[in-house]
Amino acid sequence: MSVAHRPTPLASALALLLCAASTAILAPTLDQRVAVLAALAGTGLVAAGGREFAAPVPQGRLWTALGAALVVGAILRGETLADPRHSIELVPGLVGMALVGLGVRPIRQRFARRFVSAGLAVMIVGVSLAGIFEAAGPLRLLGAAAAAVAAWDAAEHGISLGEQLRTDARTRTVELVHTGATSAYGAATVAAALLVYDHGATGLPLSGLVLLLAAAVTLLALLYR
Repeated sequence: MSVAHRPTPLASALALLLCAASTAILAPTLDQRVAVLAALAGTGLVAAGGREFAAPVPQGRLWTALGAALVVGAILRGETLADPRHSIELVPGLVGMALVGLGVRPIRQRFARRFVSAGLAVMIVGVSLAGIFEAAGPLRLLGAAAAAVAAWDAAEHGISLGEQLRTDARTRTVELVHTGATSAYGAATVAAALLVYDHGATGLPLSGLVLLLAAAVTLLALLYR
């Protein structure tokens, strides 16, 4: 029995959607949201390359090139926004989404996890910068951090399942339960962190609290494995 080393499609899609959610939480304006949607569509086209789907899904070099163009265009648009704070809110999330998309694309496995981890790092740095420059409030910062870690966990889970099982294995329930559990824990941790922050029980700046939240959710994801 051969094993196909390909991240599972559902977990890959969930990871990209969570990346988009993390970025959109920090980027509330119309221009920012349009860039997020363009980057999500482009990253999806790039990640779909080399897969087999039951339903017709755009694939091939032309579609991959179009996806890459959408991602690059979204990032360039984010860098040229009139308000620099809007660029700080948007660009790291778009770059992180692109890296995660490369990680869940069927490539050599040693590169897959590196891309996904780099994507998480860029998104967390972006959230921290938004906190440092006061470009977003506590709820948005913590929510974006939790969604970024959940995206990383979903991508890692999809990669692990792709390594261990055949591509036709039925893993949808496992993937949904896993991602749901991580997301629920992240939401609970956000609520707890906001409670601590609002009551002034910590001397940490908000950016430090974001990093602690990301570390807590990452630890749970690692232990859950």
